[in-house]
Amino acid sequence: MSARFWLMTLRDVLLLAAVLFAIASYLQRDMHTGSAFPITSQLIDGSHVSLFNTRQQADTNKATLVYFWGTWCPICKVTSPMVNSVANTQDYRVISVAVASGSNADINTFMQHNDYQFAVINQSTNGHHLSQQWGATALPSIYIIDNQNQIRFVTSGATSSWGMSLRLWLASL
Repeated sequence: MSARFWLMTLRDVLLLAAVLFAIASYLQRDMHTGSAFPITSQLIDGSHVSLFNTRQQADTNKATLVYFWGTWCPICKVTSPMVNSVANTQDYRVISVAVASGSNADINTFMQHNDYQFAVINQSTNGHHLSQQWGATALPSIYIIDNQNQIRFVTSGATSSWGMSLRLWLASL
């Protein structure tokens, strides 16, 4: 193949990368950075979860993945299995917030049907507006929080389990 073909292919790839970067930047424009907002809430299974800079969390040096998603969201159907695989490793904490996804029973049925094991807060029943507070306007939205409660990475849209694991590992250093 000619050099012209490779130059045109390279141009097209760079143009596509620039467009994808612009879209990702636009979707992430409202996502909160800096110190993570505290989360203290009841999960759909009735237990409680808390995201604070506790001594126990600081001593374990574990990063936390905070995942905003919806049962109705098509991109979340691609990302949720990746979040579940990270949650199943138990190397990192995973807290998720289901946005506009119905009752606890509806979400629980969805979780069981898809064999998801991560902790879920139902934003609708807890009276919280966590997604607005955190700036999670595009779903799915992922925040990687270090053990000092600093948001180290934000992502919206589809992502991979290895990408999430890498960012969680970096946040744990």
